[in-house]
Amino acid sequence: MSAAAPDDYVRRRFRVPREQVGFVRMIVEGYDGLAVVVTPDPAVGIIEWWIAPGREDEAAALACALARVGLSEL
Repeated sequence: MSAAAPDDYVRRRFRVPREQVGFVRMIVEGYDGLAVVVTPDPAVGIIEWWIAPGREDEAAALACALARVGLSEL
């Protein structure tokens, strides 16, 4: 069970190859203030993005770009 995102944040769940979890976390969190990456089940590559208010479009664009490494929304 994952923790709860703050009320004003948007939560999106993704699956990514296990070996890419750290890479995706590093890229997402490198966008200062965009999102927090939570790994409720890293063993199977399930991650969540807690997206800051007003940054949803930027996060969506980044998710599309990260599809190259196998990121897919659940």
